[in-house]
Amino acid sequence: MNWRSHDLAPSAGEILCAVEEVPEGRCKEIRYGDGAYALSVLVHRTCAQVKAYVNRCPHFSLPLNARPGEFVMTDAARVMCAFHGAVFRLDDGYCEAGPAASSSLEPVEVVIRDGSVCIADNDREPAHSSEAPRPG
Repeated sequence: MNWRSHDLAPSAGEILCAVEEVPEGRCKEIRYGDGAYALSVLVHRTCAQVKAYVNRCPHFSLPLNARPGEFVMTDAARVMCAFHGAVFRLDDGYCEAGPAASSSLEPVEVVIRDGSVCIADNDREPAHSSEAPRPG
C-alpha cells in the first residue's frame, strides 16, 4: 500500500516538524494514529538535506524502531531495523545488509518551508528530500 492511501496519511503541505527538531545525523519519528494501524514516518537530517520514509522495514513490515522515537543508527547515514538487523542507507532508503537486502524503504516526499519539514505536493514538488538550512 502506498503511504498516501493510508487513512491517516498527512496531506500535501502539512507540517511534520521543525527542521531543528531533527538532530543532525539522527532520525525523528512522527506518528499518525495509535496502535497497529498507525502510520509512522521517520525524518532524517544531514547538513545538506532532509529526507523522510515510512517507518516500516520491508522485510517483515515492522517499524524500524523497537521503542517510540528511538532508532539504531549504525552511523549518521544509516539506520538499522531493531528487530532483524537490516541496515538502510538514509540518502536513498536502500537496504545494503540484512534480511531486507536489495529492497528499499518507502519514501515520503517532503520539502522545507519556513524552517519546517512539510509533505510535498507531488504535482509541484516531486523530490522526496529537501535541502536543509545550513547552520550559521
